[in-house]
Amino acid sequence: MKFKKMTLMTDRIEYRNNNLAHGEFKLKPMLSREIKKLNMNVYFTRLNLKIENSRENPFPINLSISLRGVFEFDDIFDESEVTSFLRKEAVEILYPYLRTLVTNVTTMALMPPIVLPIVDIAKLFPDTTESQASFNINIQ
Repeated sequence: MKFKKMTLMTDRIEYRNNNLAHGEFKLKPMLSREIKKLNMNVYFTRLNLKIENSRENPFPINLSISLRGVFEFDDIFDESEVTSFLRKEAVEILYPYLRTLVTNVTTMALMPPIVLPIVDIAKLFPDTTESQASFNINIQ
């Protein structure tokens, strides 16, 4: 599916230092996506990332980022094609920007940068209706 115009915007960036001692941590980011129709030919996909400290999974920071891509299409003949694009291809377009935001925010906070892995979106969200996913990364 071809789009006419894309606009990126950051809806939210929240960072909190949990002041944990140095050590080995397991990063378990939660990633979710939302899609919505704004008007006739304009839709968006939003990626939400959360990294949170918990008893089960201690982590030195809490980080929440919400990144939105607004896509404008010329002519839409099949609404299901647009939905499919927003669930898969739009996420593939947005995810590298989200990775960069995570790395930049953690670097600007004067901590070792967190670099999210490159992921296969089809494997991350195997069911096209699935809206949440998570993966594990070990950090020292």
